[in-house]
Amino acid sequence: MNNFMKLFSIFLFIQIQIALSQPNLIQQLCKRNRYQPLCVSTLNLDPRSKTSDLQGLASISIDATTKKTNDTLTYLISELRRTGGDRTAFEKYGTCVDQDYGASTGRYLPGALANLQAKKYSAAIANLQDVVRASGDCENQFAGSSPLPVSQHNKAVHDIADMTTDIIKTFV
Repeated sequence: MNNFMKLFSIFLFIQIQIALSQPNLIQQLCKRNRYQPLCVSTLNLDPRSKTSDLQGLASISIDATTKKTNDTLTYLISELRRTGGDRTAFEKYGTCVDQDYGASTGRYLPGALANLQAKKYSAAIANLQDVVRASGDCENQFAGSSPLPVSQHNKAVHDIADMTTDIIKTFV
């Protein structure tokens, strides 16, 4: 029984060290990020971050960017359906759906994840910069008259994609 207690104590010590080191890893990674609060909250929200290494944290960040981008695409599609025949609005929302967010969800983000996994960090960064540009291109469709919810969605995608870019830059 005494050996069991020693093994259990060692196991418990190791588990505590792992638990304590992860927040430090996230803090260290996010400290150099331009979006530090977003970085910390994004990574801490995902339960996988508790046992992830740097590569895993970057993957979690791409997943979070994908989710935010998909949410924005869904929002834009619903707005596109509500245009009610207004050709100008239809073109603006349609461009955002087809060209900007369609490309982000269909090509850029899957490419970023594949490139991260293949350790092609520069290519992953380029994919994420395409997502950042796409959110800006969508915003430009509305040229100063952008409805507030569209701007908020575009900014959220811009910021999380840019944050993820900063995370992956730590590998280069």
